[in-house]
Amino acid sequence: RPLRTIQLALSDIRQGKIGRLPENNPLEVEPVVHELNKLLDHNRTLLERARTQVGNLAHALKNPLTVIRNEAKSINNEHGHVIRTQTAAMTNSVDLYLSQARIAGSAGLLSARADVKAITEDLCFSMERLYRERALHLQCSGLDGCWFRGEAQDLEEMLGNLLDNACKWARSRVRVRAELRDERLLIVVEDDGPGIPEQQRSEVLKRGLRLDEMVSGSGLGLNIVQDIAALYRGSLTLSLSHDGGLRVTLNLPAA
Repeated sequence: RPLRTIQLALSDIRQGKIGRLPENNPLEVEPVVHELNKLLDHNRTLLERARTQVGNLAHALKNPLTVIRNEAKSINNEHGHVIRTQTAAMTNSVDLYLSQARIAGSAGLLSARADVKAITEDLCFSMERLYRERALHLQCSGLDGCWFRGEAQDLEEMLGNLLDNACKWARSRVRVRAELRDERLLIVVEDDGPGIPEQQRSEVLKRGLRLDEMVSGSGLGLNIVQDIAALYRGSLTLSLSHDGGLRVTLNLPAA
């Protein structure tokens, strides 16, 4: 009976329902429970420390690149163009590989779960302010009761990239909706922009490829989202939206 209780509790931790094993156990299993909880706490501490270090590394690399790129704006010749192009490429590579380093140790973390509604609504509010000069309308639906079985920071990065990409291409409107289906979480982000031709959709998901160099960061963000989703045994698919733009569907584990 005590082992069955521990088994069920471990299952709840894996599904994100609880963070630690209950400690009101018979004396013969209490030492095991205590050590398992110490292991969970230790793993959580290591993860937070690694994320902090990755964040510090990102700032250490990206800030000098930004300074160089800004200084190069005053160089109106071929050399200036080369500097700007190469520093932009370096910044994109830093974003991509630092993101992969951060998520590699967090995907599938025991007990992690994130509120889809809270994160999506916060991101939509931020995007409306970021793109306020274009008066974009961001509409959310079906978010109540939807939880992601994973780290909130990873969900923020996935949705942030998808919403930013949608806002860059949208003419006037971006829609976000979510639904639960067979213990899976489906999140759909669609815009009313020009869309991506069917024959090019697989190409845009290749590492760092951009279909339009005039739109900052397009393509790279989708690749990052695809990598994060894959680490959670999820997927990302591209299709045509009802408005003729791009529809991106995230398939992730639900909590």
